[in-house]
Amino acid sequence: MLKSKKMLITLSLLAVSMSLAACGGNNNKTTANNANASASTNTNANSPASESPSTDAAATTEVTGPTEEKPAELTIWPDTAEDKLAVIQAAADKYTAATGIKINIKPVAMNDQPDVLALDGPAGKGPDLFYQPGIGSLVVKGLVQEVKASDEVKGTYTPEALAALSQDGVLYGLPLVTETYALFYNKKLVPTAPATIAELEQIMKDQTDAKKQNYGFLFEAANFYFAWGFLGGEGGYIFKDNAGKYDINDIGLNKEGTVKGASLIQSWFNNGYLPKGVNGDIVGGLFTQGKVGAVINGPWAINDYKKALGDDLAVAPIPTLEGGGHPTSFIGVKGWMLSKFTKSPEWAADFAAFLTNEENALDYFKKTGEVPPVISVLNNPALTGDPLVSGFSQQIQYGQPFPTVPELDHVWDPMANALKFITEGKDVQASLDDAVNLINDKMKMAGAK
Repeated sequence: MLKSKKMLITLSLLAVSMSLAACGGNNNKTTANNANASASTNTNANSPASESPSTDAAATTEVTGPTEEKPAELTIWPDTAEDKLAVIQAAADKYTAATGIKINIKPVAMNDQPDVLALDGPAGKGPDLFYQPGIGSLVVKGLVQEVKASDEVKGTYTPEALAALSQDGVLYGLPLVTETYALFYNKKLVPTAPATIAELEQIMKDQTDAKKQNYGFLFEAANFYFAWGFLGGEGGYIFKDNAGKYDINDIGLNKEGTVKGASLIQSWFNNGYLPKGVNGDIVGGLFTQGKVGAVINGPWAINDYKKALGDDLAVAPIPTLEGGGHPTSFIGVKGWMLSKFTKSPEWAADFAAFLTNEENALDYFKKTGEVPPVISVLNNPALTGDPLVSGFSQQIQYGQPFPTVPELDHVWDPMANALKFITEGKDVQASLDDAVNLINDKMKMAGAK
């Protein structure tokens, strides 16, 4: 089962890399198809009670849509990135032209959305759709409701992407982006991608001169999201996975594999290869200045990196560990979640399907560099011809989806603190023990059993 999931993910990341290439120069010249036709096709396909639309999109100009009363407007909460907002606005304008429904776009930082919705939703001030990286604890908090999409609509996405936005077999959102991270390298400084950690450490040793801010390798070591690749790759686990069911009472974050991975990260600081306090701004800034040989980041960084490094930019899987294991990068899925508080769930789901259909997903990829888990987009020549695709497609084979349990929310802060202490030279085992104790306390306070 895990193998088939990884193959599906590989397809998604294939698209990722390809998307990277396609968007290398931030291609804004894509011509959208007829807006009415596009909206009509999607709205009908997403409506359980409606007939399938004509395949001749150009001839279909009137939207039937869901059977519930058509709202005058819908409100969505996207994340705050301006380049993405422009793409979303363009799609919203097409939908409004086809349906007459006004789309209110109110950006809210993605990490803040659940807390804001918990307050605004019951007061009638929340969105119809909001944008989140997986289902997390949204169901437990009562913030989402089931998306009743047709099999035709659901069939446009990779199964693993739908699973990431589902809990107990119930779908709560429609996916827009699939992502993981891999090794970016500057071919001027690193002509050939390192295949092993030993080779990467040799690059660190040869190219690091902290006084000149030159480094062989950088990554956000105190960020659990990025550090997990090394922790999991050494055999660590978050919650024990028993055939797809996670045992929250069996936490592996302070056990042998995780300790070994964290010790490896700490050794890079002890050797002076990584600077204390390294963050995303430092990683990206020095890499684009040509002062770093290799970094770990995700496809969202492609546009900036390619603008700075041009053809010297390359992508490869993260090097294998001492025992031959592959770092297990997280695989994430971001999508439009259906708010529990919407008064127009069918039309909101219809708009989510429109935002993530082939035309709009492809446009989103070309303008943002983020890869949609839409099967037809993943197979589009605009993606499959990208030379950067291979690194991501290889890495995703070794990636791991986030555990689909709400208790994952209690892991992030304790592990961020533990990794900070570890990068500062504190005892690895003690730091991880403290993190696990805090995770258990948080879960108990939240009522976990």
